[in-house]
Amino acid sequence: MLKRNIAVLTIGVVVLGTGAYAWAQGAPQRPTTTTLEPGSAQPKSRPGGARGEARRARRFARRAIHGDLIVRSRQGFENVTFDKGDVVRHSATSITVKRADGVEVTKTIDGSTRFRGIQSADGIVDGRPALVVAKGETAVLVAQRSGDAPARPRLRDSGNFRRRGTTVVGGGEQVPAT
Repeated sequence: MLKRNIAVLTIGVVVLGTGAYAWAQGAPQRPTTTTLEPGSAQPKSRPGGARGEARRARRFARRAIHGDLIVRSRQGFENVTFDKGDVVRHSATSITVKRADGVEVTKTIDGSTRFRGIQSADGIVDGRPALVVAKGETAVLVAQRSGDAPARPRLRDSGNFRRRGTTVVGGGEQVPAT
C-alpha cells in the first residue's frame, strides 16, 4: 500500500514538473522596453488589433476575382479555384462567368454542384454577379444573390440596440442606456 502511494506521488510530481517546464518554455520572454531618442519616429500601432486584421482580410477577400486555393477536406488536401464575375451565359450543364479582368471562365454543372442564393441552375440570372468554386472543370458551388436580395445586408431596426452608452429605440430615438 505504501509503495503504491509513493509510486502515485512520484508519477504526479513528474507529470506536474514536466507540465511546468513545458509551460515555462512556451511562455513568451519578458517584455523589454526601449527608449526612443528625441525626434525619432514613434512606432505605429494598427487600430483594432486582431479585429482590424480580420476586417482587412475580409476586405481583401471581397475584392478578389480569382484564386487557386489548397483546402483541407475529408479526403485530404484538394485544389480548388474560385472565379467571381458577371454571368455571361448559362445552361443546365454549364456556366460562363466574365471576371473583372476580362477573362471568361466556363465550368461544368453536374448533379453534385451546390447552389447558394438560388435553388438550381435554372435560377441563375445572366448579367448578374456570381461566384463559382470549382475542382478542375466541374463547379462545386455556384453562388448568386436572388433577385429580391439586397446588394448588402442592412441592419434591421427591430428592437433596442446598445451602442456606447446609448440605446437606439425602434424609431431611431437615442435615450441614455440604463
